[in-house]
Amino acid sequence: MAALVLAVTCATLQGCKIISIADETAAEQAKGAGITDRAAQAWTGEGAAYFAKAAKPATEVLPAIRANLDDAGRIYGYRQAAEGAPWTFVVSGSGTVKAKNTQSRAGTLVVTLDGADPATDVTLQIGPVVRGNAVRDGLPFISFKDFENQLDYADMGKALNAEALKAIEGPAAALEAGGKVDFVGVISLSSSSEKVLITPVSLKAGT
Repeated sequence: MAALVLAVTCATLQGCKIISIADETAAEQAKGAGITDRAAQAWTGEGAAYFAKAAKPATEVLPAIRANLDDAGRIYGYRQAAEGAPWTFVVSGSGTVKAKNTQSRAGTLVVTLDGADPATDVTLQIGPVVRGNAVRDGLPFISFKDFENQLDYADMGKALNAEALKAIEGPAAALEAGGKVDFVGVISLSSSSEKVLITPVSLKAGT
């Protein structure tokens, strides 16, 4: 009966095409691999170098964010043209690791910045789970309009997060509470009420 219904349906639709589940799965896997490759190329081609060049001192940017997000964004940040896009800020800093959390898969380093009030400690995401798309949104050459749909754009965010994690994996594993650290990272904020999380794109033990 199902075959008969399918045959009748196809007969009434011009250009009807049957795609097997296996073919559809293969197509999705190929698309996913393409986005992963695109993220890797973006990272090694322009991404890492852009972040290193664009970084501003966290001790300067964070107080500006606390005072007024939009004003800070216009001075230090970047926002894509899409409506509702968040402000992103690329920051650099040095400090002392106050705490390291690896019990959760959303691992973090809490860092007391050199020359800053300890009350303004910052949180660096070290994964393996990273919240948000700060890395993607902080790159001006990655735009939603370059993707077929929202799902592909989201996958690009995940793939770029994975590239950032690979870049910091070794240093993040070696760092412990009490150690010194230097970092470059990205913040993404849609409102001043959001918690500030820094996604590091460069991380190394300080001196």
